[in-house]
Amino acid sequence: MICGRCGSEAPDGARFCPACGNELGGGTGLQERKLVSILFVDVVGSTARADGADPEDVRDRNQLYFSDARERIERHGGIVEKYIGDAVMAVFGAPLARVDDAERAVRAGLSILEGIQELNAANQGLDLEVRGAVCTGEAVIVVEPTPGEALATGDIVNTAARLQNAAAPGGLLVGEETHRLTRHAFRFEPIPAVDAKGKAALVAAWSVLEALEAPGSRPTSHTPLAGRGRELDLLASVWDRAVEDGRPHMVTILGPAGIGKSRMAREASERIERAGGRALWGRSLPYEEQTPYRAAGEMVRHVAGIFERDPVDVARAKLAGALEDLFPPAEVADATRYLSLVLGLGLDAPADEAIHLLFTMRMLVEHLAERQPVLLVFEDVHWADDALLDAIDYLVSHVRDARVVVLALARPEFLEAGRTWGGGMVGHTTLPLEPLSGDDAKAVAAALLPEADPSTIARVVSVAEGNPLFLEELGASVADEVSGDELPSTVWAAIAGRIDALPPDARAALLHASVIGQDFWRGVLEGTGELAEVDEALEALESRGLILRRSQSQVEGDVEFAFKHVLIRDVAYGTLPRGSRRDLHAAIARFLEETSTDPADLGWLLAHHWREA
Repeated sequence: MICGRCGSEAPDGARFCPACGNELGGGTGLQERKLVSILFVDVVGSTARADGADPEDVRDRNQLYFSDARERIERHGGIVEKYIGDAVMAVFGAPLARVDDAERAVRAGLSILEGIQELNAANQGLDLEVRGAVCTGEAVIVVEPTPGEALATGDIVNTAARLQNAAAPGGLLVGEETHRLTRHAFRFEPIPAVDAKGKAALVAAWSVLEALEAPGSRPTSHTPLAGRGRELDLLASVWDRAVEDGRPHMVTILGPAGIGKSRMAREASERIERAGGRALWGRSLPYEEQTPYRAAGEMVRHVAGIFERDPVDVARAKLAGALEDLFPPAEVADATRYLSLVLGLGLDAPADEAIHLLFTMRMLVEHLAERQPVLLVFEDVHWADDALLDAIDYLVSHVRDARVVVLALARPEFLEAGRTWGGGMVGHTTLPLEPLSGDDAKAVAAALLPEADPSTIARVVSVAEGNPLFLEELGASVADEVSGDELPSTVWAAIAGRIDALPPDARAALLHASVIGQDFWRGVLEGTGELAEVDEALEALESRGLILRRSQSQVEGDVEFAFKHVLIRDVAYGTLPRGSRRDLHAAIARFLEETSTDPADLGWLLAHHWREA
């Protein structure tokens, strides 16, 4: 059984999830519509290989393949739904949506192809070949399915299976939407459209050649930076003060996906480098194997000129050479040992306590800052593990008399987890990034769509509501002549990820409120739902910037709220299956009729809900 809250697998018959404590239902109940990516992989020529083979040998071969594929799928955040003969079907984006689910699915597929080669090399007589495909689209998801019950159903599942049959042995194909969502991260080669069984039209497809970007990264935007003058001025003043006083300072830049954290940090970094400073970047990954200090390791690699594919002995030699130029001769050997651990290169001898490793990182930063002021940029610290977070805290708290500024970029949920980030630091500033103003958003949209008419610009600005990523994706949809009613998948996924990260009661309240409308009322929400703590749920939604409280209400005696962005309401409403929407519309209409002193005053609202029911 899959937990609908955290996505972990629970033993059959369990009442509670062992990972998060969520109470598990009986399955075949709650269903939702979600944007998912489906991965199919299958063994090529399995019938011929099994012909005449001992059944135990066939079983052992399949177990090796299934076990390896499952581990690689789960490492990338997917869920194995089922095995069909020698085929494996996995779902990315359910029960929890992430903004990079399509990319995760493609990386998982490539990883499985690599894993088969490793299995063949490690097992004498094994000569498996697999092929796969990834398709992205809307599916109906069963929350907490029972054993044997399908997690995802929809045309996208069938399309992925058919596309997999068209892949060459050792190849991975993707459909049109997956290609559009991941073309920044992989190199593709178009292939002739596939005549897939059961499909009326040919299916566009691309072959995946190689990965281009680090997992979860987005291409650098070339759109003019607008509306961040105040924030850049603040960063400049922090930098100037750190350089003049010789004391480190940290700035934590907070904002949801797409708000422009990395873009602003890149702009600040370029200005600092033009002024004679040195910028080092490191990024935490959302998945894949990594050393505990991966982001710090990226910075060390940059200092030493180490490439990812350098052999261990070459990497260590480069590291030692760089440290000889920075550390006193007597300290080089120990510094090389500990920083090798940061790089994931291992140690020649057992490591001492972690404090020695942290001290070495501190000394590296101080030695670098003696030569020129240093900016350390830690991207996506909401994905960082405790070891890296402790290291950042240690550096900011213990680096002395050094011209150093640390930028930590994170999503708001990083602090919502109850983490006391920056509490004990003397020099720490939290900088929340707000949506762009209407004028700034209009300037960005006009730059993206120089030939668009004013009404088109106004529509893009209105829908994006100040989010730079949404502006770019909506602008691209207009440029590609995509239907104006169709929300780009990147925008949908970013919002769905925020919704799925909510506490269960708050998430349920948001979905229910979306049926009431863009504006909704506390009493209506409580009277037509099954929410235990309505006020607590509303407070959680308000604190996360998903809804806002109106100063006046259209319904007498009730508190009115509104979705902060129409897109949040659209995605929440779109998550509910049609049957659930109809039931809720009817329940809301009945509640309004029964509780209103004069239902005629709410005629417009009643008409809407009865029509939708």
